Parts: sequence; C-alpha cells; structure tokens
Amino acid sequence: MNRSKILGASALASLMAAGAAQAEMSVSGYLLGAFADSDGGGLAVSNTSETVTVSYSDSLDNGMGLAVGMDITDSLGTVVTIDTGMGSVTFSADGKGDSALDKVDGSTVCFSMYYCGAAYNASYNDGDTVSGNSIRYVSPAINGFTIQASMGLEGTYDNSDHTGAGGTAASPVGGSGTENVDNTTSVGITGSIMGVTVKAGMADINYDQAGGSTGTDNTPSMYALGYSIAGLDLGYAFYDSDDTASSEETQYGVGTSMMGVYLGAQFATHDTTGNDTDYMTLSAIKSMGAASFSYEYVEVDEAGGTSNDSDAHYLGYSIGF
Repeated sequence: MNRSKILGASALASLMAAGAAQAEMSVSGYLLGAFADSDGGGLAVSNTSETVTVSYSDSLDNGMGLAVGMDITDSLGTVVTIDTGMGSVTFSADGKGDSALDKVDGSTVCFSMYYCGAAYNASYNDGDTVSGNSIRYVSPAINGFTIQASMGLEGTYDNSDHTGAGGTAASPVGGSGTENVDNTTSVGITGSIMGVTVKAGMADINYDQAGGSTGTDNTPSMYALGYSIAGLDLGYAFYDSDDTASSEETQYGVGTSMMGVYLGAQFATHDTTGNDTDYMTLSAIKSMGAASFSYEYVEVDEAGGTSNDSDAHYLGYSIGF
C-alpha cells in the first residue's frame, strides 16, 4: 500500500469529518526513503513516496460534504469525494483511485517503517493499479465496522509490477507495460472485536484477453488480525494471490517500544506450486516528531538452494508536514 496514498486519504478524511460550513484548504506532504545495502552490492538510495497533497473541502447547498484531493508526484492525480450522510462516494478519472482491497490490506504485521506494507511478494495484486479510474463507496461505521466497495472501470493500465509470479517488494516482477482490463470489483471490511483488529478484503480482476491483454483473471484476497497486550503488538496476516502459481503468503510478528525506540520482528512464508520463500525483517524505529528514522534488516531465504537468497540493510527516513 502506497504511503503517500495513506497520507492523502487521512488528510481528506479529516477534512470531511470537520463538516465545516465554509470552504477549507490545506497542503500536506510526505517523503519516505532509505539508504540500502543488499548483500554487499554497494550503497543505494531510493524514495518510495514523494507526494504533496492539496485538499479542499466545502458544503453543498443540500448539506452534503464535498472534498477534492490532488496528489502532486511525477504527475497530477485528483479524486472527488461526496459525503452523502449515509456514507461517502469517491470518483477518480485520472488513475489516482484505489481498490477497496488496497484500502484495507495493510498488514497487521507491519512493524517496520520502510520495508513494510502488504505482502512481501510482488505476485500479490490487490487490484489497486487496475482500479485507477474508479468509483468507491465507504459506509458509515456499523457496530465498529466499516465496509467499502469499489468498481474499477475498464481501461488500459500499467500493470508491470504484478505480471507473472515471484519477486519481492524490493524487486518486483516485470512484465507487460500495459494491460487492457474489463473491470475490477472489490470489497473490504475493517473493525474490531473485543480489542482485536480485524480486516479482510477481496478483488475480482478481469483482463481483456479479447482486447490483447496477456493477464490472467484472478481473485486475490486477504485477512488479518492484530492485538495489543502487555505492551506487545501482535499481528497475523494471510494473502492469497490466486495467480497461476497458487501463491499464498502467511505473516506473523511482534512489535514493542523500549527506551524510546520501537522494535519489531516480522516473519513470512510465501508458498507457490514451484517454490517456497521465507522472509524475516528486524527493525528499530526512532520517531523525532516530524521526522522518523529506522534501521531494518531483511533476510530472504528461498527453498532449494542459495542462489536467490539475500540479506539487505536499510537506513530509512520519513518526513511529513
């Protein structure tokens, strides 16, 4: 899940919740990056999120809330959200929209800062990219649970990060630069039961083979649980890619604060019909107000040999305003 989208959505949500009688505008930004050394291959630096978000909110004459969010990255992306009083409806027509699955599939085992998000393995496709042009509905909270549904409209999308099986979040699978997609429907739910965080979702991705697409229709899904007890944050998550390799990933881990530093340990197993891969991330995060810094060690161990095994060290940084 793209952290710039999380930031933009949070800013948008706060504006909607304000319910101001007059127009409001705000500007926010977020930067996430890291210096990385993988298996002694030399030091590299990358920024995974560089976004400035301009948000505007107002009220319509009938009392409904209106919000517009513009993300300024290497291109301009805009969504329009209308608060109907019985939930909100978001429209996107320039590739900025998200699938409902993408909105809920952040891992409850995400105890690091840079190398973190959803599934480790890039074969997991949450339908986000192919839902760029979309309509999404989010319900009001019902007994502590929020339900959302999205429809990604047919079109041509860059789906290169999710073509084929295998790969990791740091080294995604390449493939066709664009794919023709008929539509992508998605649903997601989040909430809590007796202090346990619960989230689940699925997407139905339909590629347009008749229109030249090389993609295979699939129905990815996930569910996750999180719980905090005695100062420990515990998490479990399961991702089903429903791809041609029958890829599934199970995650579990623990995080806690100690002497002003947040420490985390994350473990995952990615199973396919042809190969299995184990992942481990150990992290330490120091928050310093507007900026946070982290050290993260990521180990990848592929079954059946050592040719694809790797060890990587990350010095991460994030800045928000």
